[in-house]
Amino acid sequence: MTAALKAVLSAALAGLLGLDSVQAGQFLLSRPAFVGPVLGWLNGCPLEGARLGILLELLYIDFIPLGGVVPPSGAAAAAAGVLAHSAGGLAPSLSFFIGLAAGRIFAPLEYRLRVSRSPWSAAIEEQVKAGDLSLRGWLARSLLLENAALAAYVLAWTALAAGLARLPGVGALYPGTDFAYSLMPWLGLSGLYFRFRTQIYKKA
Repeated sequence: MTAALKAVLSAALAGLLGLDSVQAGQFLLSRPAFVGPVLGWLNGCPLEGARLGILLELLYIDFIPLGGVVPPSGAAAAAAGVLAHSAGGLAPSLSFFIGLAAGRIFAPLEYRLRVSRSPWSAAIEEQVKAGDLSLRGWLARSLLLENAALAAYVLAWTALAAGLARLPGVGALYPGTDFAYSLMPWLGLSGLYFRFRTQIYKKA
């Protein structure tokens, strides 16, 4: 299997797993701690995929999609990060920060996707009032739209990473990104500490 085909399949899988965040299931399959290792295994870098996914999970664990709040996409972040490394050819440290940026930037795009689907509610309501309860078409359209959007988004970031890897002098960034990447476990764990500490004080 070629690297390009793996990247396309990985992006499609990321789009499928991303549906689990809100639209289907909610079995935590869209969490970066799951997406990272799965895509890492598929692309021949399971350890880097697992490490990237776990670190993103530590940073994104406090973000919960409630009401109209659209948090950063952990699935987009993990997928873009893994593919930036495996298909784009960037160092794991720079790939991590590319994934982090991709997850945050996807949030407003996802919000626009939700807004674009809002007018469907009136049409669905009229259909139900008419006695037609077959809503599978609407559901399938919504899922396909979300899947395709996330897959295309991940592929775009993969192409960006591949282009960045070809730039002369990109290696000069690696000492800085490597150092910052080495701090991420401590940053994530400190965030967890203060989160659990706050919860304990609330219970007390």
